[in-house]
Amino acid sequence: MSSTRKYDIVIWGASSFTGARLVEYLALNAPSDTRIAIGGRNRDKLTDVQRRLAAKHVSAASALDAMDVLVGDSTDAARMHEIVSQTGVVASTVGPYARFGTELVRACVEAKTDYCDITGEMPWVREMHCEFNDLAVQNNVHVASFCGFDCIPADLGCMMLAQYAREEFDEPLLHVKGSIVGIRGGVSGGTLATLRDQLQTEKQTMIKNLFSSSGPAEHNASKRFAKRGLIHFDKTLQRWQTFWIMSMINSQTANWAGQVLNYGPGFEYAESMSARSLFHAVAIAIGLFYGVLLMFFRITRHALYALKIIPRPGEGPSEEFTERGFFSLSLEASTDRHVFYGKVAGSSDPGYGETIKYLGESALCLAFDRDESFRPGVYPPSVIMGDALLRRLRNRGCQFEVSRKPIAAVESTKKRL
Repeated sequence: MSSTRKYDIVIWGASSFTGARLVEYLALNAPSDTRIAIGGRNRDKLTDVQRRLAAKHVSAASALDAMDVLVGDSTDAARMHEIVSQTGVVASTVGPYARFGTELVRACVEAKTDYCDITGEMPWVREMHCEFNDLAVQNNVHVASFCGFDCIPADLGCMMLAQYAREEFDEPLLHVKGSIVGIRGGVSGGTLATLRDQLQTEKQTMIKNLFSSSGPAEHNASKRFAKRGLIHFDKTLQRWQTFWIMSMINSQTANWAGQVLNYGPGFEYAESMSARSLFHAVAIAIGLFYGVLLMFFRITRHALYALKIIPRPGEGPSEEFTERGFFSLSLEASTDRHVFYGKVAGSSDPGYGETIKYLGESALCLAFDRDESFRPGVYPPSVIMGDALLRRLRNRGCQFEVSRKPIAAVESTKKRL
């Protein structure tokens, strides 16, 4: 498809904090003959991104200069259709997606252009699936949301474990228990704005899920995972577990993929965060609750901006901080008769270093690896790209590992801030 169009990839929202990082990643890592354009609302900001990055990476200056600049408003349906008709793939970093993403997705589906993004907004993705999935399938279009830290580790991690269960045991995968056993990373103002919008949209569901137990009880090997509370002790990890703010979106996405790809009857993924002690687990849960509460109200939110406690939209962690970040996700999986283990880990800030890698490789995967194994429609990345994306990420140094024995959580050797 892309060979017949002017561009292979259009980066939409390229002047945003995350978008500029994606421009940089593709300029440095995409094949030299990849035809890339950058787009957004403001031409001056877009060209400024090109100039800054060209000065920073002299070796990639020619690739950056070759990127055409496309200007448009995400809410302008006609302009979105005009832009996406010129490319094989759109990679979008423009959020909140419920506000700025719908017309872009509509245009991609109608113009037969593949699409990927880094949203964590499940209500919006549900809406996109209901409204556009049938046409996407008809037009053989691939719309892959959740191509960032939410939810690639959980999504591809569960897919990896389901494949292992079938190949090694000839059994369906019933349950996966995930735990963030180590993490260091920053957050951008755009991410916080998206979180605020999602809380306002789905606050009742999120509160219900926060205080509910999880885990299936109908399968023998999964019974010991059932009825886990918000704070609980994990016997495998020998650590207390507490609420992890991304657990709801990661669980919803992995469970959706599990249904579509048929991991196993009643498959369920549940996720938590490891703490050093019971006190630490309680402190994390309380801190997250009050942090979200302060973000919810306009007065307290602007006070946090003024005090520079949280970044404003368009701001984010420094490059040095991003490079010193890391994360490690421990996975414990069960079939009816076996328990085995997995690990997904990254060596940079998960929200930016790893997310940019995930989104960049997703765009390249759609542009250059697409074949009959890719499933058209509006789905998580595992459903659409599957093994092709997993191979790409492993080749880029992302750790996706499976073992019959627990995999040790290796503490980062990077110097702590």
